[in-house]
Amino acid sequence: CTEANEGVKHIKILPYLSVVQATEGSYDISLGNGTAKQTGEGGFFIAPSHIKQTIVHHVNPESKKMSARWIFIDVQVNDSFPLDKLYRFPTVINDNFKNELNELFNDFFQAKDVFRKYSVCYKILETILKRSEQENLISDSGITSALGYMIQNYSKQIRINKLAQIARTSESNFYAAFKKQFGASPISYINHYRLSLAAEKLIQSDASINEIACSVGINDSLYFSKLFKQEYNTSPKEYRLMYKK
Repeated sequence: CTEANEGVKHIKILPYLSVVQATEGSYDISLGNGTAKQTGEGGFFIAPSHIKQTIVHHVNPESKKMSARWIFIDVQVNDSFPLDKLYRFPTVINDNFKNELNELFNDFFQAKDVFRKYSVCYKILETILKRSEQENLISDSGITSALGYMIQNYSKQIRINKLAQIARTSESNFYAAFKKQFGASPISYINHYRLSLAAEKLIQSDASINEIACSVGINDSLYFSKLFKQEYNTSPKEYRLMYKK
């Protein structure tokens, strides 16, 4: 990112645990409806899967640039519980502990083969677990079931009345309970989720913008481009070119 990206805000919902380092510049990060925290230069933030991330970019005041590196981790315990549902990780790591993570990130990105990357990834998990707290697994099973339906069917049309039926509650109660648990309304959540997946597809595939829009459940490419620009402050085409460059 360059000076033009100072203060740019992104809102994401990702299907995996994210560990992100601001190697030049910094981030403000808030999860759900929580208070924003600052990573500082070289600091890290950790974001659980399926939770709204509100991210503000800050360039380095001297270089006027920002750069970052990140790892997405998808781990399940006993094939049943995502790791970030069992443990509560610190949102930001910007104290002396970040030096240990920084060295592990260096090892990960310098690794020559996938087996070495796996090995380092486990060390990263061990390191962040040292700073975590065990979660209380009590949750609304109806809301959890509705979320599962949303994630499995994001490429299709999703209606609030269907989600409320799955959660076995009224539409108004479902709306309020969902927003309280995930920090976003159901429609806002699914749109953030779709756009986050689309952003990854823009980088990792050569599919057309229309094909990507349809694959994430937004069948109008013009509407998709409008939502994407609101979310990422750039068009899908410009986003793809920027990251591939």
